[in-house]
Amino acid sequence: TMAPSSFSRAAALSAAVSLAFLAFFSQYSGSQTSKPLGLPVAVRPTARFAVSTRTCGSRVAALGERVVRRKDIFSAGTIGLFSIAGAGRFAKAEAPFTGTTPVDKLVPGVKDKQRTELYQLMKQVIGTTIDSPATSINQLVLLDALSRDKETKTGGIDGSIQYELDTYKLTNLKKTVDEIKQAQAKINDQWKSEDKLSFADVMIFAGYLKTAQQFKAALMQRSTNGGGATIASGFGNPFPIPPLGRKDTDQADGNMLQGTSVPEIVARLYKMGFIARDIAALGIYFPGAEDLDSIESQLMEVDDKIKGAVKSGIQSRKTVTQNAYQVNVGEAYLKLVTFGQSKVDPLAYYYPAAKLDLKKVKL
Repeated sequence: TMAPSSFSRAAALSAAVSLAFLAFFSQYSGSQTSKPLGLPVAVRPTARFAVSTRTCGSRVAALGERVVRRKDIFSAGTIGLFSIAGAGRFAKAEAPFTGTTPVDKLVPGVKDKQRTELYQLMKQVIGTTIDSPATSINQLVLLDALSRDKETKTGGIDGSIQYELDTYKLTNLKKTVDEIKQAQAKINDQWKSEDKLSFADVMIFAGYLKTAQQFKAALMQRSTNGGGATIASGFGNPFPIPPLGRKDTDQADGNMLQGTSVPEIVARLYKMGFIARDIAALGIYFPGAEDLDSIESQLMEVDDKIKGAVKSGIQSRKTVTQNAYQVNVGEAYLKLVTFGQSKVDPLAYYYPAAKLDLKKVKL
């Protein structure tokens, strides 16, 4: 017959392990479908500060499957065991952590938590610091991206646009640059990682966030009797979170455009491998896109393929859900900040986590 104390310990152990495993699988299954931080996106990125979506021509998002590894289960189980047992009268746990787990050894669950914290911080700071609209921010993103030289693999999205506005005669965007710098400083003052967020990453995330919010607001306005909220929450269009992990430069790039006219930008986009649908969708980010009708009229004069894509976008904006237009913009934006650009550092902005010492967990 099992002694009462032994039975109680066994019961506590059994309950702890069971609840830990339930919590673990709930965490991992929920992370595939939930919308973190109120950000209007289809899925949470899983393995790093990035979301895997279509490459170039494919319109279908290809989302990575989460692989549940034994060490993740063990990690979640032991944490849950300590938490539950510690609440019981048989627990004799002292400080359970010894040292830290380095960034390159963090399990996916810990990365998810840190990534969510960073996104929440960025959303909060950008919301209170950057007043410029998505159009202004993404003019910077577009021009920064267009400086990429595929042959020499230099330039591109590296924050150089902040040194190029005088050359482009776009001094009206200096206010936006200053706001992004302020947001960057505030985020870096609060974030825990040793590596600091770059201007380029804050700019890109701000452009994504402001555009996604703008699109949600557009759906909200489709009805005056509350139907817009239903449309936005039930039929919101996916807008993938762009990957983070870029480095900044401290000077202008050598592959700048000669000018910022519509034909010049279109020619550079074609050269970089973008197709007519992408170019039509990115029209919302061309310099002067505050007057989108004018930009789209100029785009339709470039060639028939772009003309057809622009007309399709205009027609989609007249529909209730604006699905085709908003999806095309989201996909084109992700392609703009990733396709042909320098690779991002997948471990950027994570920080070491406290390591659980099982020797200090006693039942």
